Amino acid sequence: MPRANKTEVLVGILGDDHTLASELVSELWNVGIKAEFMVHKRPMKHRPCQRIYRIPWMALVGERELNKGVVNLKDVEANKEMEIPRDQIVEELRRRLNP
Repeated sequence: MPRANKTEVLVGILGDDHTLASELVSELWNVGIKAEFMVHKRPMKHRPCQRIYRIPWMALVGERELNKGVVNLKDVEANKEMEIPRDQIVEELRRRLNP
């Protein structure tokens, strides 16, 4: 079944930091990655959006990730999560989206 849209990455910000969301999504857009963001305090609110639109990658950032300097990257199809250093997330996604 074809995907509902062409978004490759859903950036989920756990909290209300719109600045962080727009920063991260802008970095992805600047290298040609199709991304959207969602800001909500509860992680489970991000998943239905990702499932409905069949977005293959999810990048979550909350207080824990901010403190560690990482982004929680999830390969939705493989159901695998990994922590990627914040300063490497754009390159990591480029590599995974264009193997």
